[in-house]
Amino acid sequence: MHVIWKRPDGFQNALPDDFRRVALSNGAHLWLHRHELDWYPFQVSGDWEGQDQTKRLNRLVNMLDAPLSSWKTYLEQLSDDELDDKESQSSVKIVSNLVEWIQDLEHSAKGHTWEIEIVRCALKDILEKLKNFT
Repeated sequence: MHVIWKRPDGFQNALPDDFRRVALSNGAHLWLHRHELDWYPFQVSGDWEGQDQTKRLNRLVNMLDAPLSSWKTYLEQLSDDELDDKESQSSVKIVSNLVEWIQDLEHSAKGHTWEIEIVRCALKDILEKLKNFT
């Protein structure tokens, strides 16, 4: 499995107004598509779960500048979805699983050195947000 960053140049014939910028903790800015929240800016590939993982990761990345209340709502929804399938898992366990998954992804970044740095910083910033819910 690996994570790649889809650069904004040429993404689905997008125009500059189709993007918004989010500041990462390392001082870099990540361009996020305003409407394509599932498939941009990253792609997780390498196994059959890649599409679901891509969607989940991109949803989290697109919430980096969202208030904690939005994170809480998203995690509650995610927890409810997971609890329907696995009644024994608590919301804390769901967040713990997300943290573990993000930490695994940190080691799977592929690309040029600066692309890997952007992916890893975004993942680190997601982990910082998730710490509020553990």
